Amino acid sequence: MLTEERKAWFVETVRCRERAMYRTALAMLRRSAEAEDAVADAIEAAWRRLDRLRDDKALPTYLMTCTVNACHRALRRRREQPVNDLTPYAPVSPPELPVWAYLTSLPEKYRLPLILRYGEEMPVEEIARVLRLPRGTVSTRLSRGLKQLRKQIEEGG
Repeated sequence: MLTEERKAWFVETVRCRERAMYRTALAMLRRSAEAEDAVADAIEAAWRRLDRLRDDKALPTYLMTCTVNACHRALRRRREQPVNDLTPYAPVSPPELPVWAYLTSLPEKYRLPLILRYGEEMPVEEIARVLRLPRGTVSTRLSRGLKQLRKQIEEGG
């Protein structure tokens, strides 16, 4: 049974992280409505498993992990939809990230680590835990992603 204090702490932590969760979901899904649904699913999943969390300091990382997992589930559902049910969309560009257009054109394997590292200021070790990748892979993807991003910006003016 969760105490009222622990429930309030969870709500406050979610309030502090929800924008970062949304930006991450939007970077992965590229559709605003799906990103909102993924964040809601992630919060629900974290809430259901809150009693299993051993270290309270791990909750922000765990929320991001739940967000990434919810996005992967949404992408799987999207692939399972018949092609004629898909509607065209225009990617939403958050105004607080001026390089968003360049970031969204990168492959996900580079885009997501870059957003987590430079947009959310997560350490490489934490990104590795969230994405379930070795630290070296995350570092490589950050390096290659930055290289591709610089190239696109230089070519785009």
